[in-house]
Amino acid sequence: MLSIIASAGNPVTHAVPHRIGDEVFSVNTGGGDIPALNIYDGVYRFFVTNHLIMSLVSAIAVILVFWFVSRRVRVKGDDLSSYQTRGRFSQLFETMCSFIRDEVARPNLHGLTDKYIYYIWTIFFFVLFANVLGLIPFGSIIYMITGNPHHTHLGGTATGNLSLNLVLAMGSFIAIVFIGIRETGAKAFFSHFNPIGWDNPAMLPIGILLYFLEWLGLGIKCVVLAMRLFGTMMAGHLVIAAFIGLIYMAREVSNGLAYGVQLSVIGGGIVLTLLELFICFLQAFIFTFLTVLFISLVASHHDHEHHEEEDPFSDEGQMDLDKLISPERITPMADPAS
Repeated sequence: MLSIIASAGNPVTHAVPHRIGDEVFSVNTGGGDIPALNIYDGVYRFFVTNHLIMSLVSAIAVILVFWFVSRRVRVKGDDLSSYQTRGRFSQLFETMCSFIRDEVARPNLHGLTDKYIYYIWTIFFFVLFANVLGLIPFGSIIYMITGNPHHTHLGGTATGNLSLNLVLAMGSFIAIVFIGIRETGAKAFFSHFNPIGWDNPAMLPIGILLYFLEWLGLGIKCVVLAMRLFGTMMAGHLVIAAFIGLIYMAREVSNGLAYGVQLSVIGGGIVLTLLELFICFLQAFIFTFLTVLFISLVASHHDHEHHEEEDPFSDEGQMDLDKLISPERITPMADPAS
């Protein structure tokens, strides 16, 4: 596959977005170039790209996979075996769902976990599917069948596009604000961003400054979510592209050296692809974990109350238990010999 990409003439062709079809619409942004957002000469032009198609493919794949898994998890019958998930494929996804719920969401959201776990699962598996599908060289496979070099542009990693990641980060921002207001109330939520309060006129300038800084910090946290995912997924492909570039450099010396370097690049590419597969899972986990953590920070008051009600082994309960079994409260048993 690496040699096919190399023959396409550009070693980074599998990492950058490619237009598929004509321009859909354009928006004037006022000037400047932002290549990551497809803004050139102050104009944003919207095209259907391979990354956009892969985003749709990832969403459809999540729906179809969990539709299938749900049918394998569904209880059919009254015996004990009816409650067992059928099939190793379904058991794998059930295990991942249990891990995200019990090890990521519940330690942070506590009583709110079951209320918002469906959104958390959706984030995790969409990012995971987009990451993993990006490792499959759809374009190269189609190129081998059709022989059309333009087909090498098909496929790609959707999360290697900053636009998609910013939309995902915007969704996390909306979820944080919505859940915070819903669980703590609008007054408590907005007061959370100004710990000094609004009652003291002397501290009012500092309170206003803190208020805007806290909102800015929340926005930056969500933007960092997008930048981290974009940078990590793009970096893996660029490293592979750098390895492929060694073939071009060796070919300038001799074709024999190029074939020798190509064998080394294939071996290194396999190792890097396995490493990228691990990073696909890791980045989906990090994106989901940080989203859950930010939600728990704004819903902390409501969450803390639920946690205190549900935890029978709190510090205060342990203190009362120590008092209950203290030596002073234990009545000595009568001596049988007396």
